[in-house]
Amino acid sequence: MLQRRRLVAIFVCILVFAVVALIGGILGKKTGKVQKEKTDQIAVRCAYDGTAISPMYQVDAYLVDKTTVSFCSIYCAGRWHENNKDRVIYFTVIDEVTGNKFDSTLGHFVESDLVSVPEVNNRIHAFAVKEDALTHAKQFNGKLIENPFGTAFVLPQIARMDTLTIGTPLVPDSIPVKLAVFKPIFKENMLDVKIVSFEGDGEGKGLLSDGSVEGIICDLPTGLVLAKGSPSVRIVKNILRANPYRALFALVAGPETRVESVADLKGKTIAVPKGVSFRFYTEYYLRNNDIPLNKVVTREVENVAKAWDLLNKGEVSAALLRTPYSDMAAKKGMALLADDRNSPWMSVLVLKESVIKKKFKVIERFIFSLEQSVLALNLKPDEFSGLLQEQGGIPKEGRKRFPMPIFEGANCPSPDEIETILNWLDEKGFLSKDTPYKELINPNFLPDPNDVGLAFCCR
Repeated sequence: MLQRRRLVAIFVCILVFAVVALIGGILGKKTGKVQKEKTDQIAVRCAYDGTAISPMYQVDAYLVDKTTVSFCSIYCAGRWHENNKDRVIYFTVIDEVTGNKFDSTLGHFVESDLVSVPEVNNRIHAFAVKEDALTHAKQFNGKLIENPFGTAFVLPQIARMDTLTIGTPLVPDSIPVKLAVFKPIFKENMLDVKIVSFEGDGEGKGLLSDGSVEGIICDLPTGLVLAKGSPSVRIVKNILRANPYRALFALVAGPETRVESVADLKGKTIAVPKGVSFRFYTEYYLRNNDIPLNKVVTREVENVAKAWDLLNKGEVSAALLRTPYSDMAAKKGMALLADDRNSPWMSVLVLKESVIKKKFKVIERFIFSLEQSVLALNLKPDEFSGLLQEQGGIPKEGRKRFPMPIFEGANCPSPDEIETILNWLDEKGFLSKDTPYKELINPNFLPDPNDVGLAFCCR
């Protein structure tokens, strides 16, 4: 009961912080106070020719002096850019399908017969998804064109960015990183962050080992094991925590079985995806319900998608699932025999110890950017639902109305939150339960939540 109260308190604190952020107007109190050039008190006007700006076609330029200028169209922004290339860090354009603002370097552009801004005869249209661009081109006699701001966007010398490469699993937990690239929050904080997608603990560890990435998002048991592995890493931030209203990991019974409790699994087969985190949760749920491991048959499968498939085909009695599949199971009314809604565990971000030592200030800006991304997602989840559906690793069958998770703000796992996992890892020979906390977790990069506000590109 005490543990449940604590988790409810954490969950409520996240919601309260989001509300305070919105009411407190931190939209405008960040470093680099944003000012608009050539604005009109009645209507925002184009910085190039003074045309009134329609929000659907607005283009914004974020400058090296941390001010912004806005334009009525891609045409005007391009003409202005010709003589101001030494001032611009990035442009944002509006996706004409969703109305979302995003980094112009990620866009697909179409020149067509459709005029969007008659005052300047603008016929250039921006889309975040290539299929949408092709549909527009077919409908309005158009063609795909190169990025109007240049095929190779060259930053001014004063705005050279620091680089990081991060591995992200194909799960909703990756959305804060992906949003920070898409909007682009990282660029606003002078960071060039590359994403490498992966699936499964083995692939993530391989990316760290061969130097392809400098950090990854993973589940807590995996992060603790990696901390004492080679290369050594440290957990630096929580990403997505199970809460009393939504599970992260769940042991789920098949739809046509008569399994109604964990006790009913004796002698039956459970599909368990590969990876130390899935092993831990499976054994924890069984042990917590007084079911010896040797009383069930565990069938190791390649990934969660395979476990989900076997479960729905009736080839196993139960499966250990993880979001988004655990959410899909709950939505279908399948029985969640055991889950982590009352457990203090989460997914985490780990970074190589060598990178932390070499890029301390860069990591500070990186974590700050992630906090800005989390704030935007928690304040305006519906605005970014398209990104979640397209890049959150959600199967097509489960995308419709899939709810945006509530991501965790500036926090790291506490010593008591990792105790149960450490005891299990010690029992299995992965690492000693007496491993010092500082050799596993580094909370020194977490910003003061009061200093975190929405990035300009998310306002």
